Amino acid sequence: MEAENRPCAVIALCDAEGALRPLRFRFEDGAHRLHTVSVTEVTDTRRETFVGMEQLAFLCRARVDGREALYELKYTVSTHRWVLFRRIY
Repeated sequence: MEAENRPCAVIALCDAEGALRPLRFRFEDGAHRLHTVSVTEVTDTRRETFVGMEQLAFLCRARVDGREALYELKYTVSTHRWVLFRRIY
């Protein structure tokens, strides 16, 4: 469960109040293979400040290869970038 900090592409839903909710994301692993993960549930959302930059952290539950896993995604507000922060099996 170490930090990965991999850039990822995210499809997210933004509701009428402006709250984000990730639906699906794709990242490239160390062997340069693309993995697409569909989020089944967002279990926790929190705001963080890291070196003066506001971030939104999402703890997401997903089913991958027949087993359930937790992923932590972070969205940096000022740069509009998503990062796969870590995987929790």
